[in-house]
Amino acid sequence: MLKILNELCCFNRYVSPEHVPIQYGGLSVDYCDCNPEFTIDDPASVVTVRPSTKQTVEIIVNEKCVFVWELRVVGWEVSYSAEYVPNNESHYTIIIQKAKKMTPTDEPVISHSFKISELGKILLTIDNPTSKKKTLLYRFKVNPLSE
Repeated sequence: MLKILNELCCFNRYVSPEHVPIQYGGLSVDYCDCNPEFTIDDPASVVTVRPSTKQTVEIIVNEKCVFVWELRVVGWEVSYSAEYVPNNESHYTIIIQKAKKMTPTDEPVISHSFKISELGKILLTIDNPTSKKKTLLYRFKVNPLSE
């Protein structure tokens, strides 16, 4: 497993994650097998999650929309949660996904969407309780809200 992770780390230096097939640790899919919400033209971001830490990705949403994202953690054994925090402090934070431990038997790429009717931010949190660093790959889209 360690050899695969080292090769993937080296591979990611030269090829962006959206071009790497899922079975090799990337986000590229065969469009016949799943919902083609994302294509290889949609850029992905890579974040290193250090051992025994929580990494939060904060995405500011400046319009009413349907917010769609997908993520993958290379190395598993982490917990993932998502929440929406509106800008208006009198409104409550909405938990989109409660903290869930990701295991090797889960789907390799997690996809979610959330309808946003007021401005705010999406928080994607990865908790890495292990002693090894993990790699988080994520990307998102903002689809206009049809009224």
